[in-house]
Amino acid sequence: MKVLIVNDDGIDSAGIRILAERFRVGNDIMVVAPMRQRSGFSHSLTIDDDIFYEKRDFPYPAFAISGTPADCTKTGILYFNKGEPFDLVLSGINNGPNLGTDILYSGTVAAATEGALHSVPSIAVSLEKWNCDEMFYRQAADFLFENIDGFMRACAEFGGVLNINYPVVKPFCGIKFTASGINLYNDRYAEGSKSGSVRIVGQPTPHTLNSADCDVELIKKGYVTVTPLSSERNDTAALNTIKGMKIF
Repeated sequence: MKVLIVNDDGIDSAGIRILAERFRVGNDIMVVAPMRQRSGFSHSLTIDDDIFYEKRDFPYPAFAISGTPADCTKTGILYFNKGEPFDLVLSGINNGPNLGTDILYSGTVAAATEGALHSVPSIAVSLEKWNCDEMFYRQAADFLFENIDGFMRACAEFGGVLNINYPVVKPFCGIKFTASGINLYNDRYAEGSKSGSVRIVGQPTPHTLNSADCDVELIKKGYVTVTPLSSERNDTAALNTIKGMKIF
């Protein structure tokens, strides 16, 4: 199987190294990742500047690029790959969760979504907490490797992305296919480290908006959460409601 591995944490991050080590067993892999940390870039693309790249001396084809996570997938599929099409895009393993509404900002999820836009089964995988011991990355990589055939069949069924988050706080106790929940933050901006700059600061805010069976809540109990995501952005119910209104 030919696998493109991407991320948003950068080519030197533990998550992508461990994921590549696991999936190079029996597979033909390629890594394309940002030169530096690119978390929170969502689905932005480099369209008004050159994308610079460096070939890395890894035991498999690997390229570090100056672009965004979505650029990684797009250049991997359309430029760096000179042979057969990819069978799978893997994005991660992310340093930290991509749960609930955080997926709107996630470069990890966006890099996988770009793969789905090119009709390649695509999966984003993240850890529940930040800066974990490598043991947890290896557990998540093993879990994904052992279940990849089933996850690929699920991707093929609906043509979208699977967003997987692996538990860390409590031991793995099973898999739950579930919807994404809601995250709220008390964000504000404070003075930055240099004159004329600001920096966002904030912490998660407790709330009671989530059901017990969404990704945000289930991972706290030790479940791997698997959420199917689509690039379809239409709100059909809202559209039908608005069509029936006399607005003008």
